[in-house]
Amino acid sequence: GAEMRKLHREAATQLLHQLYDRNARREFCPLDTWLQKGFKMDAFGIHSTTEDSQTLVVLREFPHVIPLDERCRIFKRLIAQDQAAQTFPTTYVKIRRDHIVQDAFTKLGVYREQLKGVVKVNFVNESGLDESGIDMGGLYKEFLTAFIEQAFSPEYGLFKYNNSKELYPNPASGSQVSNHLDLFSFLGRMLGKAMFDGIQMDLPFCGFFVSKLLGKHNFIDELPSLDPDLHKNLMFVKNYQGDVSDLCLDFSVSADEMGGSGLHELVPGGKNLDVSNANRIQYIHLMADYRLNKSIKAQCEAFLRGFQDVVSVEWIRFFNPTELQILISGERKGDFDVEDLKRHTEYSGGYSASDSVCRKFWKVVSEMDPHQKSLLLKFVTSCPRAPLLGFANLQPPFVIHKVRANRSLMDTFTRKEEKRLPSASTCMNLLKLPEYLHTSTLREKLLYAISSNTGFELS
Repeated sequence: GAEMRKLHREAATQLLHQLYDRNARREFCPLDTWLQKGFKMDAFGIHSTTEDSQTLVVLREFPHVIPLDERCRIFKRLIAQDQAAQTFPTTYVKIRRDHIVQDAFTKLGVYREQLKGVVKVNFVNESGLDESGIDMGGLYKEFLTAFIEQAFSPEYGLFKYNNSKELYPNPASGSQVSNHLDLFSFLGRMLGKAMFDGIQMDLPFCGFFVSKLLGKHNFIDELPSLDPDLHKNLMFVKNYQGDVSDLCLDFSVSADEMGGSGLHELVPGGKNLDVSNANRIQYIHLMADYRLNKSIKAQCEAFLRGFQDVVSVEWIRFFNPTELQILISGERKGDFDVEDLKRHTEYSGGYSASDSVCRKFWKVVSEMDPHQKSLLLKFVTSCPRAPLLGFANLQPPFVIHKVRANRSLMDTFTRKEEKRLPSASTCMNLLKLPEYLHTSTLREKLLYAISSNTGFELS
């Protein structure tokens, strides 16, 4: 009867999800296989994004039938509705440049949902003096970028890198930072705040950690993203032709290997239980479960608790782990559509799109390879990737600002070339471009500046 149909539907849904997740990790069929053919967003009543609307039901149960761009638009619309409903007062904070993480936690750590409101920042320099400047959004973006860069850095002790320089919570964070779980919650809120405000962050996370944000339990096939060597060793045990007890393994793991201390038993009395041919499959799964789930359970739960103070977890579940990573830090490929950036670029200081210097600039950019393009974006915006739905979504817009030439009258007559390098104010996504006379000089100076990242200046 009805009960049986419900069970069948739930089992089929679960199987479909597992197939889709597996395909997202290791593609065995093209991504458009999953899309609803002839999909029309308007037919979905997309403007009614209330809790029980048909759209949200589909997004909750079968998000992959809707194209990624559409899901992103829905996500942004839900955020915009939430922003419009906010009545929190503006929060003003003073932040010392040399204590960014500490001050941010002290001043903003008490806030939960209130972080959805506007935050305005005033920096205090190393000498203890207030820096001049009114925060029109640029100082806040500069603060948020610097905070996230420092707090998520492995040097701080809360996160670690895997072999591919992707971040995951440090299992031994508690021995390095005293109030580590409060800080994990705060970091979750600050990542939520960046997404809420539409600011991309250069945060490459491990696939298994992004899965955790989506409320998924990780299994052994996620292990290569965290510890490829352990995965290889476990596969060796699984396929070992001889007697596994010859390998002298038991059901315990040294927490020292993960930066902790002591011994963790995978089952009660595990250090006295040898791994044999009969129990090796159980050992492999318990070992992967410990590494991927149990050893960082408290850290992940604290992070997620903080995150959902600002962004509804239900909304991010519209995406698979790969897509959510793109939502956090932009398109994976460093390459981007130069014409799209050009269409959404603004000009200031006396430049316009038709200026010869700007035309030279776009010629140089169109000839860049993907790596150089991502360096240019990192140089100007502090994030090396393009926004998911294109540069119309870059906050604030990309700006090319004219820097007056330092030429004497004599230099002008002899057409002497400008010596200065381009520089950038990443807080405003502003490129300060001197008036170069020749395309070759512009190319040389721009490539030098973005490759050595010398042009960063605080304005």
